[in-house]
Amino acid sequence: MKQGTVITRVVILLLFAAVLAYLGFTVWQGLSEPYQLVATYSYQMDDGLALDGVVVRREAVIEGRSDLSEVLPQEGEKVAAGATVALVYSNASAMEDRREAKELRLQLEQLNYAMRRNDSMGDSNKLDSQLVTTLAELKTASSSGELGGLEEQGLDLRSLVLKRTGDLTTNAQSLAALQAAASGIEAQLKTLNTSSVQLTRHVTVNQSGIFSGLADGLEGQLTPDVLDELTVGRLDQLLQSEITPSQTAIGKLITGSTWYFATSVDDPSAQRLEEGERYTLAFSGDFDKEVSMRLERLGSSEGGRRVAVFSSDRYLSQVTLARLSTATLVFERFTGVRVPDKALRVLTNDDGSTTLGVYTLVGRQAEFKSVEIVREGEGFYLLRGTANNRKVLRPGDTIILSNQELYNGKVIL
Repeated sequence: MKQGTVITRVVILLLFAAVLAYLGFTVWQGLSEPYQLVATYSYQMDDGLALDGVVVRREAVIEGRSDLSEVLPQEGEKVAAGATVALVYSNASAMEDRREAKELRLQLEQLNYAMRRNDSMGDSNKLDSQLVTTLAELKTASSSGELGGLEEQGLDLRSLVLKRTGDLTTNAQSLAALQAAASGIEAQLKTLNTSSVQLTRHVTVNQSGIFSGLADGLEGQLTPDVLDELTVGRLDQLLQSEITPSQTAIGKLITGSTWYFATSVDDPSAQRLEEGERYTLAFSGDFDKEVSMRLERLGSSEGGRRVAVFSSDRYLSQVTLARLSTATLVFERFTGVRVPDKALRVLTNDDGSTTLGVYTLVGRQAEFKSVEIVREGEGFYLLRGTANNRKVLRPGDTIILSNQELYNGKVIL
């Protein structure tokens, strides 16, 4: 017999033995542990419709961007009419002077604090609290991807650290030395400010609004004025368009107080909607919130679909970056106790009627609790205890799963 044939047979026998061992272990486990215990928990299911749509606002583009520009407001920040939203420097040296001036102002702030502080622990405790708060805000902004104000927050943190360091070391310095250092910094700032003013252009806005650093080129096409005439075909074109940020715009100003979500729904779903009513829309992505919105318009049927326009005056400063968005329109929300579908049992009563329920573990015994089905999911039921049963199924109950016979009072070992 060839050596290769022997090795092949040995491998096959080993695999066969492994399969038998696994099957034997499974049977033994099933016999030795006939009951499986599962904890129940509260669960929520939505009767909803997934939607793709566009966010529409009244917006004004702010032109004037360059490689030597510095945007001042943070994303979603409110700005007043006449406010400066950006500084445009004539050369790189002017921009560097501006950054150096920021550093000097921080140093001057720390020195002024050191000169006027007292020896009470109240100031130190207050600084410690501010440090913790600033660190938390910095971490939140970094993890969420909101990087617009990250540099400013970093400077704030450094300022607090400098203040706290000064709070611990000032006693070893003379007041005269602090005053001399402060005077020197003020002189440097005066020189820097004089030169930078001559080399800096201020970009201002002529109306108030909410600032956004993203101008996507659709500001002129997607305005509230076009929503009354928006068709399903035009909406599909917008949803397939590519968003390309403007290379010449500093950003945009959102001037209206209301934002809109324009989408399309199929005709059967449209029958469940009524203009003027409010509905919950659960958005996903960067803007991950549930918003109560008013249905402003429900268009006529076009190929089995209709345009639906929803509006809201909330979260405007948080939805500044949204344009092409997805949301779930929630028609109805269901809550109950989630249990595996295998746990549901049907008992026949003495009068021939049937009762739905599950067996729960109470102490060491099985106890039947009648239920009604709220919703059915994949591999589970959403249940609610019947109102006429004092032994109501609740979240946290332990459900008994078993192929063996169960009855009230059966001892579960």
